[in-house]
Amino acid sequence: MELIQITEQNPWWVDREKINEDEKVKEALSKRHKIELFGAIPPLIVGVIRRLSIRDAERAEEDGADLIELRIDRLGMEESSIEKMKEFVSLLKVKMPIPVPVLITNRKKEEGGSFIGSEDERIGMLSSILDTVEVDAIDIEFSSSAADRKKIVEKAKRLHIPVIFSFHDFNGMPGRSELLNLIARMYDEGGSIAKIAVTPETFRDALSLLSLTDELSREGKLLAAIGMGPVGRHLRVIAPLYGSVLTYGVIEGEEEVAPGQFSVKELRSILKRLI
Repeated sequence: MELIQITEQNPWWVDREKINEDEKVKEALSKRHKIELFGAIPPLIVGVIRRLSIRDAERAEEDGADLIELRIDRLGMEESSIEKMKEFVSLLKVKMPIPVPVLITNRKKEEGGSFIGSEDERIGMLSSILDTVEVDAIDIEFSSSAADRKKIVEKAKRLHIPVIFSFHDFNGMPGRSELLNLIARMYDEGGSIAKIAVTPETFRDALSLLSLTDELSREGKLLAAIGMGPVGRHLRVIAPLYGSVLTYGVIEGEEEVAPGQFSVKELRSILKRLI
């Protein structure tokens, strides 16, 4: 499958060299996109950290994380200044043997986060981080206002920083047509990756999400499909086989930040066996 490179919209990913015939079988699932994200081949494991701790970042990388998600909304009061975040990310890029890309997220309560300020404060912090901190990607909920989405996307694009538009449903899963419409809007508004985290109620729901993921993947779309809850948990390791480009895990021994999360170490071990 040849992938069309949209350089203007996605300057941070590139086409892979054409895969040789004898490599197609082993490459077909994990490398079907023939692209690089943050210097690695999807699917990528995102290690979630909630402290400005170099050791936590090192543990995530040692366990198999390809990039780090810094959850700003989970930081303590003493850690949540822009200056401290800038210092942490700069130190991280110097101290890590192989610098790990940093994804920044400031999740609002309505979508499973812990940020307690106003929406203006939350978006303002994200905007200030883009201005000041050397991050590699940013996540913003698609439920944010259209004006806030546009503000973050325009600033991120000027800095050549990919935007992950995210949607979370902790009570169920929208229908296929609703999800496709939502994802299309995410791409239309400048999202580099569409992240859909839903809670399937039945295994038929889970199968529907896998089918949707496979379909969009074959079109060259970058989608992170996440399953939550008891029925959706297995999708965290299965969806990458169908083209989901990201899956999220916590550091070994840490409390999950979303229902059904595996640890980074578990994800790496399982995916290594499957792919």
